[in-house]
Amino acid sequence: MRRPWSAHISWLFGELPYPERVGAARRCDLELVETAWPAAADRELLPALLAEHGVRLALLNCFAGDIDAGERGFLNDPDRRDEALRAFEQVAKLARSTGAPVINMLVGRQLPHVAVVRQREAAGQALAEMAAEAARVGLQVVVEPLNTAENPGYLAPTPEAALELIGPSEAIGVLFDLHHIAMMGCDPELEIDRLGERIGHVQISDFPGRGQPGTGSLPIDRILERLQGAGYSGPLGLEYVPVGRTEDSLEFRSAL
Repeated sequence: MRRPWSAHISWLFGELPYPERVGAARRCDLELVETAWPAAADRELLPALLAEHGVRLALLNCFAGDIDAGERGFLNDPDRRDEALRAFEQVAKLARSTGAPVINMLVGRQLPHVAVVRQREAAGQALAEMAAEAARVGLQVVVEPLNTAENPGYLAPTPEAALELIGPSEAIGVLFDLHHIAMMGCDPELEIDRLGERIGHVQISDFPGRGQPGTGSLPIDRILERLQGAGYSGPLGLEYVPVGRTEDSLEFRSAL
């Protein structure tokens, strides 16, 4: 079975400069890629690189603040509402120019000076507004849960917390990332049952270690079957830390 693998080029092919990673993915027989918010120079190149190599962009992350300094989004900050909307306008524009159908949003870590209920309200309102605009132009918004061991105070650390934040809107999905789900002690198969059609994108790695499938103990084959049974047929993002060379780490595909 040929699965729709998508190389996350902010994680894979890290031995190469960013502009060379799209071509590297294609040489490894990957027709889909996804990425964190690229640097300005890379954003300018991305549409042409995708076209040159015949690769499609499966998912694009919105700007989420100073990641190196610990930020994980800022939708929860009422004082940064305008900044968040401008960031969304930018990512939606790039998504349209590259053909990316899905935009990934990080909601933010708890702020010490704002009541948590107000932060959740701010994030929920921003997401609803962004999702409505995304749907108008044929895009989908997803929210990514991030585990609190590596991202203390993150407002949506589990799929359940993400669902509570985004409410019943069908315009917003949940990004199903195996690493974060396992790090929170959740059972991925049970979470698939819980989320069902709310799964808007999937990212794969093994656990523990966050390496490629086969380097940890997760039943990846069974999880993929469960996803298919739940109706998910979209891209399977490869967001892992390669054990060995990236191209060698992709050999797991022959077994799945």
